[in-house]
Amino acid sequence: MACAGFSLAMGVEAAETPTVKFNTAFIQGSDQPADLSEFIRGNSVVPGVYRVDVYVNRALSGRRDITFKQKAGSALVEPCLGLEMLQDFGLDLGRVQEKGGAISDQGCFDLVGQVQFAHIEYQPTTLRLNISVPQAYMARSARGYVAPELWDVGETTGFINYNFNGTQRRNSQLDTDQYYLGLRNGLNLGAWRLRNEASLTYGNHQPYRYRSNRTYAQRDLTDWRSQLTLGETYTDSQIFDSVRFKGAAIASDDGMLPDSERVFAPVIRGIAETNALVEVRQNGFLLYSGNVSPGPFEISDIYPSGSNGDLEVTVIEADGRRRSFTQAYASLPIMLPAGALRYGVAAGQVDNYGTDQASPNFLSATLVYGLSERLTGYGGVQVAEDYQAGNVGMGVNTGLGAVSADLTQSISKVRGQDRVGESLRLRYANTLDLTNTTLAVAGYRYSTEHYRTLNDHVEEAARAGGRLLTGLAKDRLEMSVSQALPEQLGFVSLTASEQRYWNLSGKTRQFYVSYNAAWRSLSYSVSLERNQQSAGNGDLQTDNQLAVTLSMPLGSNPGSSRAWFNGVRDSRGDYTTQAGLSGQVLEDRDTFYSVQAGHDSYSGSSGAGKLDTTTAFGRFNAGYSQGRDFHAVSVGAAGSLVAHRGGLNAGQPLGETFALVEVPDVAGARLGNFNNVQTSGNGYAVMPYAQPYRANWVSLDTRSLGADVDLDTAITQVVPRRGAVPVVHFKAALGRRVQFELVRADGSRLPMGASVEDANGKLLAVVDPASRALVLSEQEQGELSVRWSDQRCRAPFSLPPRDSARAYERLRVVCQ
Repeated sequence: MACAGFSLAMGVEAAETPTVKFNTAFIQGSDQPADLSEFIRGNSVVPGVYRVDVYVNRALSGRRDITFKQKAGSALVEPCLGLEMLQDFGLDLGRVQEKGGAISDQGCFDLVGQVQFAHIEYQPTTLRLNISVPQAYMARSARGYVAPELWDVGETTGFINYNFNGTQRRNSQLDTDQYYLGLRNGLNLGAWRLRNEASLTYGNHQPYRYRSNRTYAQRDLTDWRSQLTLGETYTDSQIFDSVRFKGAAIASDDGMLPDSERVFAPVIRGIAETNALVEVRQNGFLLYSGNVSPGPFEISDIYPSGSNGDLEVTVIEADGRRRSFTQAYASLPIMLPAGALRYGVAAGQVDNYGTDQASPNFLSATLVYGLSERLTGYGGVQVAEDYQAGNVGMGVNTGLGAVSADLTQSISKVRGQDRVGESLRLRYANTLDLTNTTLAVAGYRYSTEHYRTLNDHVEEAARAGGRLLTGLAKDRLEMSVSQALPEQLGFVSLTASEQRYWNLSGKTRQFYVSYNAAWRSLSYSVSLERNQQSAGNGDLQTDNQLAVTLSMPLGSNPGSSRAWFNGVRDSRGDYTTQAGLSGQVLEDRDTFYSVQAGHDSYSGSSGAGKLDTTTAFGRFNAGYSQGRDFHAVSVGAAGSLVAHRGGLNAGQPLGETFALVEVPDVAGARLGNFNNVQTSGNGYAVMPYAQPYRANWVSLDTRSLGADVDLDTAITQVVPRRGAVPVVHFKAALGRRVQFELVRADGSRLPMGASVEDANGKLLAVVDPASRALVLSEQEQGELSVRWSDQRCRAPFSLPPRDSARAYERLRVVCQ
């Protein structure tokens, strides 16, 4: 069998080592002299220039034209890697010198000789160059970064990503039906991505209502490391509050850069008394709708539009009771590395849903620049009809955390009256390793009475002297802290916010604290939620809820069911208690059940049950609950439909960027790194999410393929652009697995190492010491060609009828 590659790990020493000859007489188990020529064949690469994929520490790092040269005084052919090229791949030359390496640009750098434990391997059959370098010699900024020439634009694809939730409640006073369908639709055409985000709601007390949140076309501007967006979307900026508009925008994309920064996504925490429906809105648009179980809940997969805008959370209990609170949302402190630049420019018409609001033209521009490793400067301007705003700020990275402060001044002219106001904003974030404390975000903002955001100005101008429906913010304080306790005593988390307004009396407060710990196999938590909202007369309406949760497995098996208890009591003395079981349905690791019984001061005794399942085609759930004077049914479904050149595939819910995996003519091939994702009858599977501009490993679970499928490789990488849908191809051969026993006409065996080929000369296997060869035959009958040394013979065969009970066939054939 031909070697897949050759090793250059010890290139210098290998070139000076004399030729080694092996005595094949020591090989046992064969009555014929072994032919090992295919195994000991030397380097067969011809000197020249080859375009190869370069993998550095197993990560795809670039596609380059590499010159292969024959080393002086040796038959060894090596790739010529220059210093500039190695730096592009992430080698830190300063660290090489620090550790005793000699740096001299003589054309080809001796990586193996100068860097201890470095290794280079070339695989000519796949045009792949593997470079292994100890992490201590790699530049930190380059880790994980992939060169732009490898970013995959993907293929023409259309998709629908849906999230459906339906609830029917029946009680003695009111029957309520409520249905929600969230849609994220897309069409990729070349470098352009068309997107639409919308929702459809319906109920027996409201008509069908379709609402579009965003509709836009977008594409990469690779040279600028930016995104161009056209259509109906939001300004994406950390400087000013987000504005929904129709127009065009160009903004930096941090994902394209080596030192990317993550987008801060808020975590919604609260307490549900029953199997409740939780809805999250921002600026009136329904971002999320889903069912939660009784007790404390945490929702972290919410991605608000823009960078600011409070989140309105509504908890609808099984018996119809509604509770609402507001959670403040703002981005983290603004910090950039030295020399890094981020910008955003947007122009168009303001579009804030309201039919009675004006749609003035506007221009918004922001700039953030890293002045040094500790100092970041930023600012921006917004200009619209009768409105101007300017911002200037600074971010400082200190030993106690990152702090940013900025000042915004606005000039708003409404009905001939100029209003000039200012808004001061402070933000702080830190992780204290010494105490295991994470202060995720802490912010304070104070605005004068005449300060107006662009959204405030548009609404105020449209109402012609009427009172603003929204509050004019006076000050806002928000924070989120998590603390791990010593000696494994548990974990404490805290989220709090307070908001006051100039034009509304009172204030809004939200406070949530929880303590989680475990004793042996018993897990327990205690949480307190406190919400305060203005009653309109200066008083605050206070709602306190205290919850206790216990959970314990009923066995040592990882799939064992769990028993749990949950109790909630509020400040009015009302209470809810629930106890139940949850776990896997039989041995199905993708389907889970939950049954419970409880008692509360509203409905007396009650019971409920729920089923959740995840399939290759989506996620589905159904639940039922009943009390003394009510019963409720809920169903949910989330998934996707993807249309592409290979057909139509249903899949699980999609991320912003996803991929298609193709295994031609093979159905049921499972992805090894995604739960319950497998190919359909057309040979395609929907890989639900991928990280843009980074190498994503894609692997197949070969155990699910069966013996009659053979893969060239079971693992590969893909580097998609943002929003792209690349197709990951796996080359598969289909046939029947057969163990041929090869003998000559006189019954003697063939030599070990003999090559077994098909009629077209394709290498199928090599002969083992017992004169057998395991072959994947794509034909029911044909002829095998066996060669060794200077000899050759042919073995015709005809396979017996397929026996499904056998993993492979055994067949004795004569080679003549």
